[in-house]
Amino acid sequence: MAAETRVKNSASTSGVLAQVASRARVSTGTVSRVFNNSSLIPSETRSRVLSAARELGFRPRVGVRSKQIAIVTEPPHRTVMGGYVNTLTQHICYALSRVDAGITMITEDRIGNLADCWFDGVIGIAWEDRTIEILKKIHNIPMVWFSDNQSSWCHTVFTNCYENGKLAGQYLLGKGHRRIAVIHDPDYTGCGRAEGIRIAIREGGFEQDGFLLALSSSEPLHLSVKRLIDNGCTAVWVPGEDMRALEVNWLLQELSGKRVPEDISLLGSENPGISEFQRPSLSTISIPLHDMAEIAVDLVMEGECNILRKVEIPAKLIERNSVMSLK
Repeated sequence: MAAETRVKNSASTSGVLAQVASRARVSTGTVSRVFNNSSLIPSETRSRVLSAARELGFRPRVGVRSKQIAIVTEPPHRTVMGGYVNTLTQHICYALSRVDAGITMITEDRIGNLADCWFDGVIGIAWEDRTIEILKKIHNIPMVWFSDNQSSWCHTVFTNCYENGKLAGQYLLGKGHRRIAVIHDPDYTGCGRAEGIRIAIREGGFEQDGFLLALSSSEPLHLSVKRLIDNGCTAVWVPGEDMRALEVNWLLQELSGKRVPEDISLLGSENPGISEFQRPSLSTISIPLHDMAEIAVDLVMEGECNILRKVEIPAKLIERNSVMSLK
């Protein structure tokens, strides 16, 4: 970690304000108003004060105020009601409300606003490169992310994408399926899930007769469904919590005339209150979003930003009626 000058919160308030004011070239009154998120301060001045405070490692005392937590998330038009981002955001907001924390929602299309307010911590549910780069430049406040590939610069709470893929692969192979498709996102997590199935095929000794068709979700879903049917796949896993599996279920049955699970077995990701009411009820890999949110809030409220923690939470299989045994 780069050498830095840190101001301990045990210092007198006036002394700390003076140091921040000197570094930012403003008055102590301006610093105080910035820390109270006053709307009267020009954006350029606000950014300069916040940058100086963070460089000094200063955080305003929280004994007489609520901690202010920013949630960085996707804009509403890119989320699905009941999907991963939407559900995780709800769990985080509820957990923060229970500890009386102030909540500010920063969507990725407004990520520049993050530098204009004082926050005691950040919880991120977003993936854009620009978002990551902006957050990496903010120092001395705790940040939590939900993917372990960001663990070099922030706390992470995650399920292991490779282990999730292995769990799905072992389940489908155990049911006798040898021609398996996976429709995955083309990012770190999605590719890791596909690789997890490949690992299950190798470790199960099925390299000779095992077959995996990895399809990217970046292509139209109806084309992916056509390809897996044309390749003779007997099962498909559709990971991701944005209800893509429900659309695949519809495409298989209504558009392609296939029966699930008699013709093609379908394994999805869990959407509580929805997956179990599909036709047939959907077998899923369940990601513990509630537990992940609770742990993320605990980490950000603890305030530690020098010793980074990686917290892995296992996913679990929920077996219902959408996967048929071929044995």
